[in-house]
Amino acid sequence: MKRRLLTLLLTLVFCVTSVAPGFAMNADDLGEAVPASAAVTQMSATDKISAMEKMLYGTEQAGALVGRMDSLEDDVYGTVTSDAILDRVDNLYDYLKGNPASNEAGFLTKLNAIEWQFNESMSGGPAKTRIEAVEMMLNGKIDEGSLSSRLEALANIAFTDGVIAVESVTLPKDSVIKVEFTEELSSREDKAGEPVHFKIADNIYVNDVLVLPKGAMGEGTIKKVVQPRSFGRDARIDVDFTHVYALDGTKVPVYIGEVAKQEAKTAAGAAGAAIGGMIVLGPIGTLGGAFVTGKAVVIPAGSTTYVQTMEDTAIQGMIYQGK
Repeated sequence: MKRRLLTLLLTLVFCVTSVAPGFAMNADDLGEAVPASAAVTQMSATDKISAMEKMLYGTEQAGALVGRMDSLEDDVYGTVTSDAILDRVDNLYDYLKGNPASNEAGFLTKLNAIEWQFNESMSGGPAKTRIEAVEMMLNGKIDEGSLSSRLEALANIAFTDGVIAVESVTLPKDSVIKVEFTEELSSREDKAGEPVHFKIADNIYVNDVLVLPKGAMGEGTIKKVVQPRSFGRDARIDVDFTHVYALDGTKVPVYIGEVAKQEAKTAAGAAGAAIGGMIVLGPIGTLGGAFVTGKAVVIPAGSTTYVQTMEDTAIQGMIYQGK
């Protein structure tokens, strides 16, 4: 009986050790096993459709999956394809997202590059709305047709032969980025867990390749709000900066590290205010002391600070050739 139990136990151990690495396989690694912690979770078709809708329209749409996919294809391509539904989802997702390693600009990279070419800035928001805004600026009206054909028409106006020269580069770890708050934060009104929105204040290049355009959006959260305390201690707002969006839509993880803190101190001089472990520079004409109203703390919209990249990040950027 004991021998049978031992044999069964050894069999189970063999099965577990033989099968477990399979759960940590990444399809992109062409069969090379990776640690489970490094495995990439594959997006479902539903997740991809939701992501595409948010990118194009700003919000997830209602309705059955196939009907939503039909609408997406019709808006982007101007037609509905006849492939299997999963292939349709993958093909459109790859077209919109683009491939950072490719020598051709993807849909989002093109839109961001076009907007930057005309405004030297990049706005956030739904892609469809942004295309319409550029059309209104250039033509005084919103054009008809598929989003892909309208984007190509704008590219032909913005760039010679409509070609956007791109190159895949690596934005190094600890690259310093100046960012600007797009909304006011207040220790009286805001609470921990609420989102924080900001944008990149200056263009960031890797050599002559634009990777983080001015105006590109960033996101974070309020980590903690400490109210005024005894002994004259003022309120405090701790902000957790998480990422900024690159030219190709890549999420670049950022944080306030020592390099960013030193840059902020150097730039602030006597005009900065220390708020929640970061140095904040007020909008033009606003002194650091204006950040503290009584015992409360306010970070006005337009205030700036510095963050740094958390890791090396591969990005498809635009080769800057002047205007």
